[in-house]
Amino acid sequence: MNNKIAIIAGARPNFMKVAPLCRELDRQKMPYILINTGQHFSSTMAGAFLKEFKLKPNYSLKPSQQSSAQQMCDIKAGLERIFTKEHPSMVIVVGDVNSTLWAAQVAHKIKIKLAHIEAGLRSRNLKMPEERNRIKTDALSDILFVTQEDGTKNLRKEKVRGKAYFVGNIMIDTLKLFASRAKHSVKDKKYYFCTLHRAENVDNKNIFADIVSTLETISQDAPIYLPLHPRTKKQAEKFGLMSALKRACHLLPPLSYAESVSYQKYAQLVLTDSGGVQEETSFLGVPCLTLRTETERPITVSEGTNTIAGVTKKSILKAYASVNFSRRSAKIKYWDGKTSKRIVDIIKKNV
Repeated sequence: MNNKIAIIAGARPNFMKVAPLCRELDRQKMPYILINTGQHFSSTMAGAFLKEFKLKPNYSLKPSQQSSAQQMCDIKAGLERIFTKEHPSMVIVVGDVNSTLWAAQVAHKIKIKLAHIEAGLRSRNLKMPEERNRIKTDALSDILFVTQEDGTKNLRKEKVRGKAYFVGNIMIDTLKLFASRAKHSVKDKKYYFCTLHRAENVDNKNIFADIVSTLETISQDAPIYLPLHPRTKKQAEKFGLMSALKRACHLLPPLSYAESVSYQKYAQLVLTDSGGVQEETSFLGVPCLTLRTETERPITVSEGTNTIAGVTKKSILKAYASVNFSRRSAKIKYWDGKTSKRIVDIIKKNV
């Protein structure tokens, strides 16, 4: 073992979270390697983000994209080879995507200290793959970096063996930087912004159709801009919903992070099923309707700008009718752009 840290990222949400961590490790001259698992492999889903955040992975895996099972085997085997070669003193995983859990399992198997950034988030919905990934990763972790105080309570209830540290939200470190540069680039002075991609929404024809119909109704008040996620596009075509989706929204290609922040910052309202967007809109002070029946980020509701709208036309329109369109930036503890420094200070004492 040496003092080198292995940082694991593999999907778009991961890259924006590890970028400030890598910057802080560089600033404090701590050695690390960055490993891209290749879970998101296309140039629009991963390559562009790596360039945007100036991330240069030391290793980039190229797993099979034919099935989740084969992808898991390829990523686990690749990570084990790298860990065996590099002998890191600590593995750091972020978020709740599949390769987060797979990396945690490999690190645990070969007895490398494991740290999880964004630990303790809970939606209480075990149908969500992300929820299962979070719970399993936290159970394996030695160090748990928590974004909001209720996360520590969740971990305590589950009696995890690792030590929890409330450090705040590392995504805000990145958001602050990009929000300060964001410019209004949409021709419409008043518009709404929407993101839609979760499996439980777009893989269910009835739910997907209800959401699209609702968006079509809401779009009568303001144009809705929606970057089309590959999964959403595939399912819309499969279910024959593409024409309706085009009527409801101005469809955009996948956006860079800077573009996404700009669309959010100047929108009158954001509709989303993304966890990260709930946090971003709360920090930006933009009203948000979450197209889900629960959230693993309850602080965005209690202290932020988020409202849980459900996934039926009736529930979403009810939530929409009660939206307060005034902007009110949330003041949430440790969502201050300094989370990466707090994390690195703790890492130094534990490697």
